[in-house]
Amino acid sequence: GARVVDLFAGTGALGLEALSRGAVSAVFVDAQRSVVDLIEKNIALCGFGERATVLQRDLVRGLAFLAPLKPVGGFDLVFLDPPYSGTLAQRVLALLAEGNFLGAEGIVVLEDAAAAQYPKTVGPLTCFDQRRYGEAGFWLYQHT
Repeated sequence: GARVVDLFAGTGALGLEALSRGAVSAVFVDAQRSVVDLIEKNIALCGFGERATVLQRDLVRGLAFLAPLKPVGGFDLVFLDPPYSGTLAQRVLALLAEGNFLGAEGIVVLEDAAAAQYPKTVGPLTCFDQRRYGEAGFWLYQHT
């Protein structure tokens, strides 16, 4: 099973879906206390408490807090869904690459506004797929 991180987790839907499909563990991160409370409630409702970790962190401050939680071999799947049309996604993507958080086969799924632009490569990560659905755009990165 996959080891997952859901950054800017919101309701936690992406990480919860991963857990429901057999992920071994998921780390949920959001900056707002009310959102973290909602994620914890949703995890309890789904019965995934033993496989989930929820953290209230402001990702503007970096990802150093994530290093002690990184499993041996790195994370398999990172969801990155920040507020649309900001610069935060680019910064966090670079921090993920620099911090070597991804496993060898790990994937970052970045969601932003469909009109957003992201580079083909970010450090050791390469965008191998890009899709647009209405107003949403998705960029999939993995190690080259």
